[in-house]
Amino acid sequence: VEEYKDFASRKSDLERTELQKDKTGVFTGCYAKNPANGDAIPIWVADYVLASYGTGAIMAVPAHDTQDNEFALKYNIPIKWVVKNEANSSDDAKQVYPGLGIIENSSSSETALDINQLSSKEAGLKVIEWAERTGNGKKKVNY
Repeated sequence: VEEYKDFASRKSDLERTELQKDKTGVFTGCYAKNPANGDAIPIWVADYVLASYGTGAIMAVPAHDTQDNEFALKYNIPIKWVVKNEANSSDDAKQVYPGLGIIENSSSSETALDINQLSSKEAGLKVIEWAERTGNGKKKVNY
């Protein structure tokens, strides 16, 4: 990981975010626990994630973000689709979809959070309520 960090740090932000470039990264050997469902999430260091974006750490969503999808496919990282385009056909079911839609594959008896079949907007509000109630997070607006 240290060797990779040194390699990636020699690239400019422009080089690191170029959309057509080959994304690189390295698995840290560590996992984070998703508090909403208890799943273990592999932690990677990648050159296309910039420290100036948000907190500098992101949760990649490869089913719903093109760059994250390319990275996940390259490194055989499992992809979980959770937002279904209401207008999609069966041919589009496993295509990257960044928009709003209906939530699927998003329930957990362990945490008592079930947002399946809700609209993206409704689900977001329900997750914020759940996070605040359980102490896993709080609503915050960043500009």
